[in-house]
Amino acid sequence: MVFTLVQYATDPKSTASGVGESVLPVNKKIDTHNKKPLSAKIPWVKILTSFPVWAIVVNNFTFHYALYVLMNWLPTYFELGLQLSLQDMGSSKMMPYLNMFLFSNIGGVVADYLITRRILSVTKTRKFLNTVGFLVASLALVIIPSFRTSGGAVFCSSVALGFLALGRAGFAVNHMDIAPRYAGIVMGVSNTAGTLAGIVGVDLTGKLLEAAKAANSDLSSPESWRAVFSIPGFLCIFSSFVFLLFSTGERIFD
Repeated sequence: MVFTLVQYATDPKSTASGVGESVLPVNKKIDTHNKKPLSAKIPWVKILTSFPVWAIVVNNFTFHYALYVLMNWLPTYFELGLQLSLQDMGSSKMMPYLNMFLFSNIGGVVADYLITRRILSVTKTRKFLNTVGFLVASLALVIIPSFRTSGGAVFCSSVALGFLALGRAGFAVNHMDIAPRYAGIVMGVSNTAGTLAGIVGVDLTGKLLEAAKAANSDLSSPESWRAVFSIPGFLCIFSSFVFLLFSTGERIFD
C-alpha cells in the first residue's frame, strides 16, 4: 500500500502503464491552471432593474424579517407575553424550528415532483409554493397573540416557520432559474436584503415593545404583541403578491 502511494505521488507520466489514457486529461487540466480566466462583465444595470430579481429580493427580505423576529423574540413572548417558563416548556419550544427544517425539505421534494413530472411549469411551481407558503405563514403570524396557551403559540409559530420554509422552494432557488450564470450575484443581492431585514426587524420589534410597555406597563397583554407579529404577517401577504406578479421561472440572463 505504501509503495502504491509513493508511485502515485510521482509524475503522472511514470504511472502511464497504470492509468493509461487518463494521463493526457490530467496533464491538460494541470496546464489550464496557469491560464487567466476570461473576464466577464456583470450586467449590473440589467440585474438591478429586473422585476423578477426584485421579486426575489423582496421575498428574501420578508422571509428573514419574520425569521429573525421569531428567533429573537419568540422566547420573550413565551416568558413575558404568556408568563410561561421556557424551562417548563421542555422540548416543545423546539417544534417551530424542527418544523422549519421538515418543510424546507418537503418544499424541495414537492417542487422537484411538480417540475419533473411536468405537472406544472417551473414558473407556476415557484409561484405556487411561494404563494401558499407565505399566505399560510401570514395567517399564522397574525393570530399568534390570540392564543393564550403555550400549545396554541407553539402551534402557530410552528405553522408560520414551516410554511415560510415551504416558500423557500419558490423565491430562494429562483435565482438559479432566471440567472444561472449570475446566480451568485443575484443571491448576494437578495441575501444583503435578508441581512438588513434581520437588523431592522429585531430593532423595530424592541422599539415596539418599549412603546407598548410605556403605554400599558404590561407586556402580558395580547395588544402589546399584535403589531410585533402583524408586521411580518402583512409583509408576507405583500411579498407573495409581488412574487406572484413579477417572478418567472424562465432564464432572463444569458
